[in-house]
Amino acid sequence: MAVVVLVAVVLGARSAPKTGASDERLFAIAGRLKCLQCVGESVAASQAPLAVQFRQEIRDRMEQGSTDDEILNFFAQRYGQEVLLTPPSSGVGGLVWVIPVVAVAAAALLLGATFRRWSTERDHRHASADDVAIVADALSSTHPPSGDADVEA
Repeated sequence: MAVVVLVAVVLGARSAPKTGASDERLFAIAGRLKCLQCVGESVAASQAPLAVQFRQEIRDRMEQGSTDDEILNFFAQRYGQEVLLTPPSSGVGGLVWVIPVVAVAAAALLLGATFRRWSTERDHRHASADDVAIVADALSSTHPPSGDADVEA
């Protein structure tokens, strides 16, 4: 099982080529673009006419020597930032990356502070002699002293 996981990780970690006009590079770029005619599909996975046109445009731009970023920027300028499946990491789009990290960090700090407060409150609570006497009295009245007569075989 470990070998299968290791092979999957190694194959998944392989990056797509950054130059040339290979199908692997085409579908790597198309996988980063949203199909505007489909719901929840990338240009790489869609067979909609617009997705086919997008893939042809990507192929043409790859053959002209454009980089991945230049191709993605072309589509973003023409169709808007919403065509990108991965939001930009700068400007307002950067909030998509920052807000979850800040929320998780704040929640962890809040939980840590709460647990620390609970542990210090627990250390300061001790039963008084009156409390111990009340509990002992309650236990003795509900449980008769154990003896051999109460035990059945």
